[in-house]
Amino acid sequence: MGNDQKPPQKTMMGWMATGQGAPPPAGMYPPPQGIPTPQPQGYPPPAAYPSPAAYPPPQPMPAFNGAPQPMPPLAGPAWQPQAPYPQPPPYPQPPQPPPQPQPWQQQPQAQPWQQQQPQQPWQQPPAMHGHRPIAGADATVGVSDRVRFIRLTYLHLFGAILAFAGLEWLLFTNEVLATKVSAPLIEFALGGRANWAAVLGVFMVVSIGTHFLAEHTRSKPLHYIGLFLYVLAEALIFVPLLAIVQWQTAAIIAKGGGDPNILRDAAVITLGVFGALTVSVFVTKKDFSFLRTALVIAGAASLGLIALSLIFGFNLGIVFAVAMVLLAAGQILYETSQVMAHDDPDSYVGAALSLFASVALMFWYVIRILMRLRS
Repeated sequence: MGNDQKPPQKTMMGWMATGQGAPPPAGMYPPPQGIPTPQPQGYPPPAAYPSPAAYPPPQPMPAFNGAPQPMPPLAGPAWQPQAPYPQPPPYPQPPQPPPQPQPWQQQPQAQPWQQQQPQQPWQQPPAMHGHRPIAGADATVGVSDRVRFIRLTYLHLFGAILAFAGLEWLLFTNEVLATKVSAPLIEFALGGRANWAAVLGVFMVVSIGTHFLAEHTRSKPLHYIGLFLYVLAEALIFVPLLAIVQWQTAAIIAKGGGDPNILRDAAVITLGVFGALTVSVFVTKKDFSFLRTALVIAGAASLGLIALSLIFGFNLGIVFAVAMVLLAAGQILYETSQVMAHDDPDSYVGAALSLFASVALMFWYVIRILMRLRS
């Protein structure tokens, strides 16, 4: 075999020459195909971008009437600002005549029968007390009327109390009235239970009639007639009670005691309680209308007890007198709340009569209590 060379063999590590390992001659085997040559990745260098000077200058675009149209600004040194586009002068407008109102826009002329006629006297709205001629002012509607009603009510009540006191003074000091009216009335009323029952019956009839005149009629003269007759009836029915007070006072003084001042103290207590109850209603503004049913029931019960005492002849005592004072206080609360919020503003005479009746009832039974305590 000697020095003969062996052909090269292909191994896993490449081509290896046998013997001394010489590489195969060039061109003996072609290079492998299908493997691309790697190229550098990324953006090209800045030199690859064209400079701004390479851009051609902006060309004006043709526009209407052949005038050049300005181009928007572009970056680069080759751009130059263009003159603004000249605006054509406005076309002269012919003068326009003033707009004339259209027929449908004209106001219709009032016909003779549509013209406003002057308001006749009988068509005028009735004037209200305390009315304020301010259009739309309704925040104090009725307030002035209510204030006027309250003021007139208590003025009439004060007048009724003064008239009652004056009548009592005349009935006991005037010789003619004392002999012709007071003495016969005292003799008849204290003559027995039947006589006193007759006096009470007449008083109740007069009371019902005067309340009707003062509260349920629209005539002012009838209102005042009812108030006067009721004050006169109260003055007459008090005559026998005041005569008993005089006799008891004289008896106490005759025994060496001091003047008990029953009438004075009873008047002070009655007016003090009435004033306190009135102020409490006006300050708290509480409505005592809910007392109506209880007052009616209590009044009916008291009349029944009085009738039984007259029939069977027993004395009702001081407990009944205290209960009647409480009943009168409840009536004052009820009547005061009615005056403050519910009564008709034109019925101030009737409201004064109701309050006077409650005050007189309390005064009667306060006298009875003091007579029992100071006997």
